Amino acid sequence: MATVMKISPQGQIRIPKMIMQTIGIEEGDYVEVDLKDNYIVLKPRKLIDPTQGWYWTKEWQRAETDVDEQIEKGELSPMFRTAEEGIKWLKE
Repeated sequence: MATVMKISPQGQIRIPKMIMQTIGIEEGDYVEVDLKDNYIVLKPRKLIDPTQGWYWTKEWQRAETDVDEQIEKGELSPMFRTAEEGIKWLKE
């Protein structure tokens, strides 16, 4: 899988697509650059824990904003003692 790459005048290299796919990174992702025993080591880094990524989607954040606005306006459902009470309220 070794590939020879030319360093650009800005000090950049291109990571081959096959390597990116193999380690699960894509355009716009971050990598940590380190030096170990005179070798350059690149490690994929996600700024958001992948298991929490859903929270940071535009759709979820938009819904969070909508809910915050509803709470500010007092547009809340009553509290229910049982799930059946809640289901009945939703059906009405």
